Amino acid sequence: MVRIAAIGDNVTDCYVDRGTMYPGGNCVNVAVWAARAGAETAYVGQVGDDERGALLCDALAAEGVDTTRVRVVPGVTSRTVVRHIDGDRYFGATDKGVRVFTPTVEDVNFVAGFDLAHVSYCSELDHVVADISRHVAVSYDFDDRIRTRGAEKLLRHVTVAAFSGSHLDDDDAADVVSWAHSCGARWVILTRGGLPAHVSNGTRVEQATPRPITAVDTLGAGDAFIGRVLVGIVSKTPLHLLAGNAVKAGAQACLEPGGFGHGKDLTDDDGGLQRLLAVRAN
Repeated sequence: MVRIAAIGDNVTDCYVDRGTMYPGGNCVNVAVWAARAGAETAYVGQVGDDERGALLCDALAAEGVDTTRVRVVPGVTSRTVVRHIDGDRYFGATDKGVRVFTPTVEDVNFVAGFDLAHVSYCSELDHVVADISRHVAVSYDFDDRIRTRGAEKLLRHVTVAAFSGSHLDDDDAADVVSWAHSCGARWVILTRGGLPAHVSNGTRVEQATPRPITAVDTLGAGDAFIGRVLVGIVSKTPLHLLAGNAVKAGAQACLEPGGFGHGKDLTDDDGGLQRLLAVRAN
Protein backbone atom coordinates (compact mmCIF):
# COMPACT_ATOMS: atom_id res chain seq x y z
CA MET A 1 0.00 0.00 0.00
CA VAL A 2 1.29 3.46 -0.97
CA ARG A 3 1.27 5.77 2.06
CA ILE A 4 1.53 9.56 1.62
CA ALA A 5 1.20 12.25 4.29
CA ALA A 6 0.71 15.94 3.54
CA ILE A 7 1.78 18.41 6.21
CA GLY A 8 1.07 22.12 6.04
CA ASP A 9 -1.36 24.50 4.43
CA ASN A 10 -5.13 24.48 4.14
CA VAL A 11 -7.64 27.08 3.05
CA THR A 12 -11.32 27.67 2.43
CA ASP A 13 -11.74 28.83 -1.17
CA CYS A 14 -14.54 31.39 -1.07
CA TYR A 15 -16.30 31.68 -4.42
CA VAL A 16 -17.82 35.05 -3.66
CA ASP A 17 -19.66 35.44 -6.97
CA ARG A 18 -21.28 32.02 -6.62
CA GLY A 19 -22.00 32.13 -2.89
CA THR A 20 -20.16 28.85 -2.26
CA MET A 21 -17.06 27.83 -0.28
CA TYR A 22 -14.86 24.78 -0.74
CA PRO A 23 -12.16 23.11 1.35
CA GLY A 24 -8.73 23.23 -0.22
CA GLY A 25 -5.10 24.24 -0.04
CA ASN A 26 -2.18 22.55 -1.79
CA CYS A 27 -1.42 19.99 0.93
CA VAL A 28 -5.08 19.15 1.47
CA ASN A 29 -5.72 18.77 -2.26
CA VAL A 30 -2.65 16.58 -2.79
CA ALA A 31 -3.69 14.29 0.08
CA VAL A 32 -7.19 13.92 -1.37
CA TRP A 33 -6.10 13.25 -4.93
CA ALA A 34 -3.50 10.74 -3.77
CA ALA A 35 -6.27 9.01 -1.79
CA ARG A 36 -8.49 8.96 -4.88
CA ALA A 37 -5.64 7.20 -6.67
CA GLY A 38 -5.69 4.43 -4.07
CA ALA A 39 -3.07 5.61 -1.59
CA GLU A 40 -3.43 5.61 2.17
CA THR A 41 -3.11 9.28 3.03
CA ALA A 42 -3.09 11.63 6.00
CA TYR A 43 -3.20 15.38 6.46
CA VAL A 44 -1.34 17.15 9.26
CA GLY A 45 -2.34 20.76 9.83
CA GLN A 46 -4.25 23.30 11.87
CA VAL A 47 -7.76 24.73 11.47
CA GLY A 48 -9.97 27.01 13.50
CA ASP A 49 -12.95 26.00 15.62
CA ASP A 50 -15.39 27.45 13.11
CA GLU A 51 -17.68 26.33 10.31
CA ARG A 52 -14.86 26.35 7.76
CA GLY A 53 -12.65 24.17 9.94
CA ALA A 54 -15.48 21.67 10.31
CA LEU A 55 -16.04 21.74 6.53
CA LEU A 56 -12.40 20.89 5.89
CA CYS A 57 -12.26 18.06 8.44
CA ASP A 58 -15.55 16.58 7.26
CA ALA A 59 -14.48 16.69 3.62
CA LEU A 60 -11.15 15.00 4.37
CA ALA A 61 -12.93 12.28 6.36
CA ALA A 62 -15.38 11.74 3.49
CA GLU A 63 -12.43 11.28 1.12
CA GLY A 64 -10.80 8.73 3.42
CA VAL A 65 -7.90 10.95 4.48
CA ASP A 66 -6.60 10.39 8.03
CA THR A 67 -7.10 13.54 10.15
CA THR A 68 -5.59 12.16 13.37
CA ARG A 69 -2.98 14.94 13.45
CA VAL A 70 -5.26 17.85 12.53
CA ARG A 71 -5.35 20.46 15.30
CA VAL A 72 -8.59 22.35 15.90
CA VAL A 73 -7.75 25.53 17.80
CA PRO A 74 -9.61 28.72 18.77
CA GLY A 75 -9.62 31.11 15.83
CA VAL A 76 -10.53 31.30 12.15
CA THR A 77 -9.74 28.81 9.44
CA SER A 78 -7.75 30.20 6.53
CA ARG A 79 -9.80 31.61 3.64
CA THR A 80 -9.16 33.24 0.31
CA VAL A 81 -11.31 35.07 -2.22
CA VAL A 82 -11.69 33.22 -5.53
CA ARG A 83 -13.24 34.54 -8.74
CA HIS A 84 -13.57 32.94 -12.18
CA ILE A 85 -13.50 33.93 -15.83
CA ASP A 86 -14.37 31.18 -18.34
CA GLY A 87 -13.52 28.45 -15.85
CA ASP A 88 -10.09 29.82 -14.91
CA ARG A 89 -9.65 30.83 -11.27
CA TYR A 90 -8.19 34.08 -9.98
CA PHE A 91 -7.18 34.52 -6.37
CA GLY A 92 -7.93 37.62 -4.35
CA ALA A 93 -6.85 38.47 -0.80
CA THR A 94 -6.17 35.74 1.76
CA ASP A 95 -6.58 35.55 5.53
CA LYS A 96 -4.15 32.90 6.82
CA GLY A 97 -6.13 32.51 10.03
CA VAL A 98 -4.58 29.85 12.25
CA ARG A 99 -3.17 27.62 9.52
CA VAL A 100 0.52 28.39 10.17
CA PHE A 101 1.87 26.08 12.87
CA THR A 102 5.07 24.42 14.02
CA PRO A 103 5.08 20.63 13.78
CA THR A 104 5.72 18.78 17.03
CA VAL A 105 8.03 15.83 17.50
CA GLU A 106 4.90 13.69 17.44
CA ASP A 107 3.89 15.18 14.07
CA VAL A 108 7.29 14.41 12.56
CA ASN A 109 7.27 10.90 13.99
CA PHE A 110 3.80 10.41 12.51
CA VAL A 111 4.76 11.40 8.96
CA ALA A 112 7.95 9.33 9.30
CA GLY A 113 5.73 6.27 9.12
CA PHE A 114 4.72 7.10 5.54
CA ASP A 115 6.51 6.56 2.24
CA LEU A 116 6.51 10.27 1.43
CA ALA A 117 5.70 13.55 3.15
CA HIS A 118 4.36 16.40 1.00
CA VAL A 119 4.89 20.08 1.92
CA SER A 120 4.17 23.30 0.03
CA TYR A 121 5.67 26.77 0.08
CA CYS A 122 2.34 28.12 1.40
CA SER A 123 2.81 25.99 4.51
CA GLU A 124 5.62 28.23 5.81
CA LEU A 125 7.47 25.16 7.04
CA ASP A 126 10.75 25.70 5.22
CA HIS A 127 12.58 25.78 8.55
CA VAL A 128 11.63 22.16 9.32
CA VAL A 129 11.95 20.56 5.87
CA ALA A 130 15.53 19.46 6.53
CA ASP A 131 14.49 17.78 9.77
CA ILE A 132 11.51 16.05 8.15
CA SER A 133 13.75 14.82 5.33
CA ARG A 134 15.92 12.99 7.86
CA HIS A 135 12.93 10.81 8.71
CA VAL A 136 11.05 10.44 5.41
CA ALA A 137 11.38 11.37 1.74
CA VAL A 138 9.97 14.85 1.09
CA SER A 139 7.88 16.16 -1.78
CA TYR A 140 7.77 19.97 -1.97
CA ASP A 141 5.64 22.24 -4.14
CA PHE A 142 7.65 25.37 -4.93
CA ASP A 143 4.91 26.85 -7.15
CA ASP A 144 6.70 29.54 -9.22
CA ARG A 145 9.72 29.91 -6.92
CA ILE A 146 12.28 29.00 -9.57
CA ARG A 147 16.03 29.64 -9.34
CA THR A 148 15.73 31.46 -6.02
CA ARG A 149 18.31 31.11 -3.27
CA GLY A 150 15.69 29.75 -0.90
CA ALA A 151 14.60 27.11 -3.39
CA GLU A 152 18.18 25.99 -3.98
CA LYS A 153 18.71 25.49 -0.24
CA LEU A 154 15.52 23.46 0.10
CA LEU A 155 16.24 21.30 -2.94
CA ARG A 156 19.13 19.69 -1.05
CA HIS A 157 16.54 18.03 1.19
CA VAL A 158 13.80 17.31 -1.35
CA THR A 159 13.22 14.04 -3.17
CA VAL A 160 10.34 15.26 -5.37
CA ALA A 161 10.26 18.92 -6.43
CA ALA A 162 7.16 20.40 -8.06
CA PHE A 163 7.05 23.73 -9.89
CA SER A 164 4.47 25.77 -11.80
CA GLY A 165 5.60 27.62 -14.89
CA SER A 166 2.87 28.42 -17.42
CA HIS A 167 5.12 31.20 -18.76
CA LEU A 168 7.96 28.81 -19.71
CA ASP A 169 8.56 27.58 -23.24
CA ASP A 170 9.93 24.09 -23.88
CA ASP A 171 13.59 25.12 -23.69
CA ASP A 172 13.10 27.09 -20.48
CA ALA A 173 11.13 24.21 -18.99
CA ALA A 174 13.96 21.79 -19.77
CA ASP A 175 16.43 24.17 -18.12
CA VAL A 176 14.31 24.37 -14.97
CA VAL A 177 14.15 20.59 -14.73
CA SER A 178 17.92 20.32 -15.11
CA TRP A 179 18.51 23.05 -12.54
CA ALA A 180 16.28 21.36 -9.96
CA HIS A 181 18.06 18.05 -10.43
CA SER A 182 21.46 19.72 -10.14
CA CYS A 183 20.39 21.19 -6.80
CA GLY A 184 19.50 17.78 -5.39
CA ALA A 185 15.96 16.76 -6.39
CA ARG A 186 15.66 13.15 -7.59
CA TRP A 187 12.28 13.74 -9.25
CA VAL A 188 11.01 16.97 -10.83
CA ILE A 189 7.43 17.89 -11.76
CA LEU A 190 6.81 21.03 -13.81
CA THR A 191 3.22 21.90 -14.68
CA ARG A 192 2.56 24.60 -17.27
CA GLY A 193 -1.19 25.13 -17.38
CA GLY A 194 -2.44 24.20 -20.83
CA LEU A 195 1.07 23.39 -22.08
CA PRO A 196 2.69 19.95 -21.69
CA ALA A 197 3.89 19.24 -18.16
CA HIS A 198 7.34 17.75 -17.59
CA VAL A 199 7.93 14.82 -15.24
CA SER A 200 11.55 13.76 -14.81
CA ASN A 201 13.24 10.98 -12.86
CA GLY A 202 16.71 12.38 -13.50
CA THR A 203 17.36 10.02 -16.38
CA ARG A 204 14.40 10.65 -18.62
CA VAL A 205 11.86 13.44 -19.03
CA GLU A 206 8.27 12.62 -19.96
CA GLN A 207 6.14 15.38 -21.44
CA ALA A 208 2.49 15.03 -20.42
CA THR A 209 0.07 16.88 -22.69
CA PRO A 210 -3.16 18.09 -21.02
CA ARG A 211 -6.36 16.48 -22.26
CA PRO A 212 -8.75 18.74 -24.22
CA ILE A 213 -11.76 19.33 -21.97
CA THR A 214 -14.30 22.02 -21.21
CA ALA A 215 -13.22 23.04 -17.72
CA VAL A 216 -15.76 23.73 -15.03
CA ASP A 217 -13.06 25.00 -12.67
CA THR A 218 -9.27 24.78 -13.04
CA LEU A 219 -8.61 25.28 -9.33
CA GLY A 220 -6.70 22.30 -7.93
CA ALA A 221 -5.76 20.77 -11.28
CA GLY A 222 -2.03 21.12 -10.61
CA ASP A 223 -2.44 19.65 -7.12
CA ALA A 224 -4.33 16.67 -8.57
CA PHE A 225 -1.52 16.17 -11.08
CA ILE A 226 1.08 16.24 -8.30
CA GLY A 227 -0.88 13.88 -6.06
CA ARG A 228 -1.18 11.33 -8.85
CA VAL A 229 2.51 11.59 -9.74
CA LEU A 230 3.47 10.97 -6.10
CA VAL A 231 1.40 7.79 -6.01
CA GLY A 232 3.11 6.65 -9.20
CA ILE A 233 6.57 7.40 -7.85
CA VAL A 234 6.04 5.45 -4.63
CA SER A 235 4.42 2.53 -6.45
CA LYS A 236 7.25 2.52 -9.03
CA THR A 237 4.89 2.97 -11.96
CA PRO A 238 6.70 3.30 -15.33
CA LEU A 239 7.31 6.95 -16.17
CA HIS A 240 5.07 7.14 -19.24
CA LEU A 241 2.14 5.55 -17.39
CA LEU A 242 2.75 7.71 -14.34
CA ALA A 243 2.59 10.88 -16.44
CA GLY A 244 -0.49 9.71 -18.31
CA ASN A 245 -2.33 8.95 -15.08
CA ALA A 246 -1.41 12.38 -13.75
CA VAL A 247 -2.85 14.07 -16.85
CA LYS A 248 -6.13 12.21 -16.32
CA ALA A 249 -6.26 13.31 -12.68
CA GLY A 250 -5.58 16.94 -13.63
CA ALA A 251 -8.37 16.81 -16.20
CA GLN A 252 -10.76 15.23 -13.72
CA ALA A 253 -10.07 18.01 -11.23
CA CYS A 254 -11.22 20.54 -13.83
CA LEU A 255 -14.63 18.87 -14.10
CA GLU A 256 -15.78 19.64 -10.55
CA PRO A 257 -15.80 22.94 -8.63
CA GLY A 258 -13.25 23.63 -5.93
CA GLY A 259 -10.11 21.64 -5.29
CA PHE A 260 -12.12 18.43 -4.90
CA GLY A 261 -15.75 19.42 -4.44
CA HIS A 262 -17.60 19.33 -1.07
CA GLY A 263 -18.99 22.83 -1.50
CA LYS A 264 -21.18 24.54 1.07
CA ASP A 265 -23.11 27.80 1.14
CA LEU A 266 -20.72 30.67 1.72
CA THR A 267 -21.03 32.36 5.11
CA ASP A 268 -19.32 35.37 6.63
CA ASP A 269 -20.05 34.92 10.32
CA ASP A 270 -17.30 37.24 11.55
CA GLY A 271 -17.20 39.79 8.71
CA GLY A 272 -13.75 38.62 7.66
CA LEU A 273 -14.75 37.95 4.09
CA GLN A 274 -16.00 41.50 3.66
CA ARG A 275 -12.64 42.75 4.92
CA LEU A 276 -10.87 40.58 2.34
CA LEU A 277 -13.07 41.94 -0.43
CA ALA A 278 -12.21 45.47 0.71
CA VAL A 279 -8.49 44.63 0.46
CA ARG A 280 -9.00 43.45 -3.11
CA ALA A 281 -10.91 46.61 -3.94
CA ASN A 282 -8.01 48.73 -2.73
